[in-house]
Parts: sequence; structure tokens; C-alpha cells
Amino acid sequence: MKLLINTESLKPPITGIGTYTQNLLHQFVESRSIEAIECFSGHHFTSATQALQQCSVRRQPDSGTAAPVKGLLHGLLRRSTLAYRARETLRNSLLRLKSGQLKGFVYHEPNFILRAHKGPCVATIHDLSFIHYPHYHPAKRVAWLTRELPKTLARADMLITDSEHIRREVIERYHVSEERVRTIHLGAARCYAPRSAAQTAEALNGYGLSHGQYLLFVGTLEPRKGVDTLLEAWTKLPEELTEAYPLVLAGAPGWSNADTLSTIAQLKQSRGLRHLSFVPANALPALYAGAYAFVYPSHYEGFGLPVLEAMRSGVPVICTQDTSMCEITGDSALLIERGAVDQLSVQMRWLLENRGARDSLASEGLQRSHMFSWERCAQQTLDIYSQATG
Repeated sequence: MKLLINTESLKPPITGIGTYTQNLLHQFVESRSIEAIECFSGHHFTSATQALQQCSVRRQPDSGTAAPVKGLLHGLLRRSTLAYRARETLRNSLLRLKSGQLKGFVYHEPNFILRAHKGPCVATIHDLSFIHYPHYHPAKRVAWLTRELPKTLARADMLITDSEHIRREVIERYHVSEERVRTIHLGAARCYAPRSAAQTAEALNGYGLSHGQYLLFVGTLEPRKGVDTLLEAWTKLPEELTEAYPLVLAGAPGWSNADTLSTIAQLKQSRGLRHLSFVPANALPALYAGAYAFVYPSHYEGFGLPVLEAMRSGVPVICTQDTSMCEITGDSALLIERGAVDQLSVQMRWLLENRGARDSLASEGLQRSHMFSWERCAQQTLDIYSQATG
């Protein structure tokens, strides 16, 4: 089997789709089922090994005097519909130029929208948040997905979703035949595991944190992730608890979050909240494992990878009910209603004041987390490629 995979999502900052693509590539490089892999980055083609090497080199954010100018230009281009369409047209043209050499390749698009390819095609649809929460996305992206996703759904030989929750949404919303849509759960990298205070000390000392003495959120800081709910719920805790267990936010700014960032700045001054912003990949496992609990009140997720990473790190989780995250946690997490500030505050306080319950929940989550792995995800994805070619 020969594979063509889009690796545009490996550009920093690497989010959930980039993590998905990166881990699949790691597994495919070792697979005997794939004889050749071509990676398309949007500008050029590379091997899987080169794509992974470039990904690891670029994980640090840009720095230097040119960064503000570069950021301003990038922002202007992102807001320009004309520039966006021109970019997409150019990238499809580059792919077509090499199409003659790629006729025997299965094309996997890990990021929703299929590009130009004449052979078998597989697309991963991570969620439909642009439909349920369009105000949480740039209008340009909503318009693009609204226009292009039905074309992808009609053209793809097979479709992948990260959860059964999203699979049912895709089938019911777009009337796609059930046989063409498969759920393949994501995994957590092996670096995520329980660690002792001694094992997390070096990483946590760099942030001024103590093992088991903070609540953690990891994710993009934007409204859809429920950050505002979390901030308000945390401030409702008694001050002695917020002093003993500061809230730590690790994540880059997202869309439409000016008010959220303003609240974060205020709470850093008044209540000791910690905003770490960028956290290197090699520090994340220790940050997870050192937390007293992981709190992720996201309104909507295609899967909820940070939840699984926290569970694999031996940390109890609080997340949102009636979402795909419940497929991951089962009965091993505390659940709240979407946007329920008071309920979340009560759950956090109960967990902070009941060490035995905290440890029991962590143990249950750790045991359940081993049901999910990137090895299993990759093998099931290979099975989908075979169905697509069949």
C-alpha cells in the first residue's frame, strides 16, 4: 500500500489535528503494510521521516524582532477571503502537478477537506463545531467548511470520525451511508504516565509549581473550550483552596477570546492564577502528572485528547456530560452540564477536600485509558485504507 497524507497541520502551534497526524505518521513509518509515504505540506512534498523531523524542529514558537510584523501580516491574510481562496487554489494546483506520480496512492486528509487527488480518498471529520457553535470560529472558516464539507463527504471513499458521537452527527446531518463512516478513537502517547514528585520536580520547578498542588487546564484559550466557565467556577472556591491549589492554564490564545484574556490577567493579579501560555512538548507529561486534578469543561469536542492524556497520567478528570468525552471517560470522571458554573465549582471543591475519592477516580481513569492507543488507532486506520482501495 502507498499513502499520500496531508501534513499541513504539523506547522506550529501544533493543535489536536497536528497531534493526530504526527502520531499516525510515527506508527506508519514502522508499519510493514505501507511501502511508500508521500507527505504534502501545502508547499512541497517530503518523506514521512522528513516531515516528522521538521515537526520536532519547529515545535518552539517564533521569536525575534520580526515576529510582530510577521504576525500582523499573517493575521491580515487569514482575514482575507480572497487570499484564503487563492492559497487553497495554489495548493490544489501543486498537488495536481504531481498527480501522475501518485495514481497508486491512497490519499488521507486528516483535516476535513479533501484536496485534488484522482485515487482512493479517505477524510477524517473531527467534529461539526462550525455548525453547532459558528460564533466560536472565524466567519471565513465557517463559510469554507459549509461550502466544501459536503463535497468531501460525497467524494471520499471512506470517512473517519474520532468518536461515535461525531459519527452519528455526520450521518444524521448529511445523510451519509453508515457503511462509509467509521469511528476510530485517538490514543495517548506513551510519554503520558503517572510520575512521582521526584520525577516531575525538574519540570515543575521551572514554572514555580508543586507536585499535586494545582488544578490544570490544557487547551486553546477560547470560548468553546469552556475557559470562562472554569475561571468563574474557580473563583467561587474558598480563597484558602485557591491559594493552596492555584488554577494553571496551559494553552495558546484562540478565537474571540479578548474578554477571556482580560479575566485571566485580572485573576493572575488578584487570585494567583497561573497562565503558562506555550509549554514545550517535553514538559507536558510532567505538567499533567503533577496536577491534583484536570478540569476540562469544554462545550463540545470531537474527542477530547487532553482528557485522555490526563487520565493516562494518573490524574482525575472533570469534564462535560453529553459530549464525545464521555466515550473516553466512561464512569471514571466527574461530569458537569455544559456551562454549569456552580456545579463545576461544587465538583472541584468536593474533589479537593476528598483525597481518597480523588485517588480512586485517578486509578479508575488510568485503567480505562489503556483502552486507547495510537497503535490501535493506526491499525484501524490502515484497515480503512484497505476498504477504500477495495
